[in-house]
Amino acid sequence: MTGGPIICVTPNVALDRTLVVPDFAIGHISRIDRGVAVPGGKGLNTMRAVQILGGDALSMGLMGGNTGRMVATMVEEAGYRAVWTWFEGETRTCTIIATADGRSTVINESGRIQPQDWTALVDDICRVAVREAAYAVCVCGSLPTGAPDHAPADLVEKLRQTDVSVWVDTSKRALDNAIGAGPYAIKVNRDEIAAVMNIAADNCSELISAAKSLLARGIGLVVISLAEDGALLVSADLVAKATPPLIQPLDPVASGDCLHAGIVESLARGEDHLEALRRGVAAGTVNALYAGGGRFTFAHFQEILRRTTVEVLPN
Repeated sequence: MTGGPIICVTPNVALDRTLVVPDFAIGHISRIDRGVAVPGGKGLNTMRAVQILGGDALSMGLMGGNTGRMVATMVEEAGYRAVWTWFEGETRTCTIIATADGRSTVINESGRIQPQDWTALVDDICRVAVREAAYAVCVCGSLPTGAPDHAPADLVEKLRQTDVSVWVDTSKRALDNAIGAGPYAIKVNRDEIAAVMNIAADNCSELISAAKSLLARGIGLVVISLAEDGALLVSADLVAKATPPLIQPLDPVASGDCLHAGIVESLARGEDHLEALRRGVAAGTVNALYAGGGRFTFAHFQEILRRTTVEVLPN
């Protein structure tokens, strides 16, 4: 199915504050010119990147309290489409401290909801996905504390009853649960799949074998981020690797989300898997040159894309 929007779900929305602190050290007082505060969470990062790349995106997720109202206003004022599920509680705040050498320290609040809040979100996503004739629903990021044990598998199972492809980008128990429900695709980094599949994260052959075992369980596509080394894409008839140019990163946080956005947006516009992987890796790479997550320019993306290569590996 093509033509509909990409629904980017953030189960655990945050207000992300990114501080570039060249001399950051524990116990040290630093002064900086400015910080960047943006609506955060993996789904929102993915949504921004989809929009930059020319796609049609719609944000959904749980939102609560004064921080939630602030984040919702920021999303609206930036011109993005969103449908929020409101709950009695407070949207979390996360702090990212980026140093001059490209390393980031991330301090994430966990977020907390009640089980009925998750049920309300699942119902809203399914309703909106059908109403909007969505191309895909991308479930991105961690689940808040208090989400039921069967999440997000329940969401995947309900969406499988519609004509909407489901992409999952999460980790740990949530990833394991989602895999069991058989989404169309999963996008993970090598550490996340290694932890779930009990393999070595630095062994490319094992990563590919693990991806193929997931295909045998009913998943149609597996994308594995390799950080600065690019990414792998494994489907029933293709194993491919895309490699980006060498860069000096400023803030690599959310680069995996932009990889996700680049691939899904490319497939939505009708590109094949090889070109989608190349565009995804270019989007993830250019994102690391900017602070804030999903803040790069399309012109800079095109420059990085020209220097991004893709190769087919033995299947």
